[in-house]
Parts: sequence; structure tokens; C-alpha cells
Amino acid sequence: MGLLTNKIKLLFDYYINSSLHVSFCLICYIITINLINQIHVNWQDIAFVFFTTFFSYNFIKFNENFISINKPASPLLKIFFFKALISLVISLYLFFNLSTSKQIFVIIISIATVLYTIPLISNYTLRSNPILKILTVAFCWTMLIVVFPFFEVLDFFNLVYYSFLIFCLVTAQMIPFEIRDIIKDKDLIKTIIHDYGIKYSKKIGYCILTLAMLITMILCCFLENFVFKNSTLIVILITAILVSFSSEKQNKYYSSFIVESVPIYWMIVEIGL
Repeated sequence: MGLLTNKIKLLFDYYINSSLHVSFCLICYIITINLINQIHVNWQDIAFVFFTTFFSYNFIKFNENFISINKPASPLLKIFFFKALISLVISLYLFFNLSTSKQIFVIIISIATVLYTIPLISNYTLRSNPILKILTVAFCWTMLIVVFPFFEVLDFFNLVYYSFLIFCLVTAQMIPFEIRDIIKDKDLIKTIIHDYGIKYSKKIGYCILTLAMLITMILCCFLENFVFKNSTLIVILITAILVSFSSEKQNKYYSSFIVESVPIYWMIVEIGL
């Protein structure tokens, strides 16, 4: 039984560390928005988001662990990088089948990812600034989750609303990660936790989520054509609770799995309701 438990744990760790989980979570965000609005999203777009996310996150990890600090690449890291290259090839194939407008969006996201990861100017990256770090991640996620797959099928108003909602959710989701990495990042990069402290950073997260909830409720009350679902308010509340329970001594899976899984919770609640 103990051997089986260890194997399951190894598989679970691989699922998280390989960025399969975060890639799947982006897909869940897209699927949920699709379910709420009852629209059709091209499966190739979903596949592109999955493989692009998988490559991007492994590219960032490889740069952090091998290139930036000149650390020898472990066999596991080499495996991750090899699979990331396969994802890159698939992404490139899908990229050339996209419309020109979608290709432009992808190029914008790619530029932001490179500026976030690689110090092109005076060893400066977008990660170097605590605020720009969070805004860049939230921007890229919003572009991949909402703008890229939905700009041709959602009307302008809903496109702006869901972009705003996802931006708020992702920004709040990042706070537990920033709290978790406060010690690890201390000598590498500065985070909002270093600038504002844990308590105040959580308050920022609550304010962002409160704004998202208020905007959602106002639109529900004053716009007849607005598609309101209880699942949206529930996921905002879930995210706020997860932010409140985050701490420096959190479980190793708290941020990387429990917090990261917010879009999965949203999808499950939407399907259940």
C-alpha cells in the first residue's frame, strides 16, 4: 500500500511540476465561459492554448533553473524541456492555421512572455517589478483565456466583461503564490509581499475580487441581455477564501494545486448548477 501511495504521489507531483495542471486549468476557464454563454469554440484554439501554455511555463522554468543561474539541468528538467519542445512544434503547426488576427494576439502574448522571462535590457525583466510581474501574468492569461478564443464569437461588451473578470481572478490567484515564495524570492526578485506585506497584499486581493463581484451584480441588475450565473459569484467567493487561508507555511500543494484549480471549481459548479 505504501509503495502504491508513493507512486501515486510521484505521478501527482509530475502532473503539477510538468505544468500539465496549469495548462489544464486554462482550458477549464475557456470551457466554463463557453458553457455560460452557450457558444462554440474551435477545438484547435483550445489545443493551441493548452500546448502553448505547457511550452511557456516549461520555458520559464528551464530559464530559471538552467540559464539564469547557470545551474546544471537535472534529468527531470531535461525531460520537461524535451516535452516542451514537442509542445512548441505542435503550437507552431496550429499557429499557422490560425486567422491573422489571432496570430497577432499570439505574437503580443509571446513578446510579453519573453520580456517577463529574459533580461533583454540591463538584466531587467517584467518580473523584476512586483506590480508588473502580476499584471503581466494576468494580462497573458486573460489574452489566452478570453481574447484569443472568444473575440470572434463574443460581442464586444461580453468580451470586455470576461476579460475584466478573468484578469481579477488571476490577479487574486497569484497572491497565495507570492506569499508561498516570499522566502525563496527574497534574494532573486521582489514581490508585492516584500513591498506591502502579507496582510495588506491579501486586502488588495479582496478589493479586486469585491470589485469583480460588484461589477457582475450591477450588470445583472441593469442589463437585460447580460448572462448571469450564480457560479460566477461562487467562484469569486471561493477565490477570496483561498486568498484568506494562504500563508508562508502553507502546504506544498496549496497554491500549486488547490489555488491553481479555481477554474476547475468554477467549471464543476457551473455544470452542477
